[in-house]
Amino acid sequence: MRLTYFTAGSHGAGHVVRAVALQRALARAGRHDVQLTVVAPPSPFLRLVGDAARPTIVDAAVLRDPARAPTSDVARAIADSAPDLLVIDVFWVPLVFVPLPCPAWLLLRSVPPAWLVGPKEARFDERRYERVLAIEPAPGLARFPAIDPVVVVDRNDRASRADLARRLGVDASGPLQVIVRGGLTSDAAALAGVAAQRGGPWHHLDLHDDGAPFPAAPLLAAADAVVAAPGYNTFWESRLLGFSARTTWVPIQRALDDAAWRAGLPDDIVPRENGADTLVAMLPRS
Repeated sequence: MRLTYFTAGSHGAGHVVRAVALQRALARAGRHDVQLTVVAPPSPFLRLVGDAARPTIVDAAVLRDPARAPTSDVARAIADSAPDLLVIDVFWVPLVFVPLPCPAWLLLRSVPPAWLVGPKEARFDERRYERVLAIEPAPGLARFPAIDPVVVVDRNDRASRADLARRLGVDASGPLQVIVRGGLTSDAAALAGVAAQRGGPWHHLDLHDDGAPFPAAPLLAAADAVVAAPGYNTFWESRLLGFSARTTWVPIQRALDDAAWRAGLPDDIVPRENGADTLVAMLPRS
């Protein structure tokens, strides 16, 4: 089976990381019959999916033109992967005028209400997709079937305190307080400011660094305290691995993601399993 994952997300690691989550879930399930291709804008994070990556120019002007979209770089990349199934990460609008060569599943996390309306020339039509799945319990998604969040880590992926101390280059007997950044460069000041108010010392894990640990969540599970933005992956991994209560969340405004909503979720909303495993279990077998 040929599975193609498409995302138009180009900020931070989150959108590509969902492809990694699928890749790892396929390995856990022993689905060696599935060939994964990841079609995404060029990004340093594409290194995480290895040979599965197909860096592709996502040109909004071309994709919103019905005459040019069918021969766009995105359309060619998807067609060249010859998929049996296309998994679309959140960004459905870029594919409105791209012929879908196979059944498609659309994954939706927190999005603005207008996301499920669409631009006037290309309204949202859920009938275009074989499945539309809510991958977190976000406002406006209640009408879609829900699965647990799709994250890289498994519930048993935990590092030791000694592992974290070695990574940070400090003594494990001292406080292990970590500021982690996986979003935009501009987030760093806001995170550091909140950490300073709480008192230090604080150590930094910047997931943009070439040598950054991946995934970082197993290490964060060993920390005494964490300061982080409540992006999809970090937040739900914290709930799955149990370090959310030791994390100070710093909601940073995003155009397409309600981080403040996510940070305010009750403590008892905890994933039962990794949604990536659920997705893989739903895949047809040849």
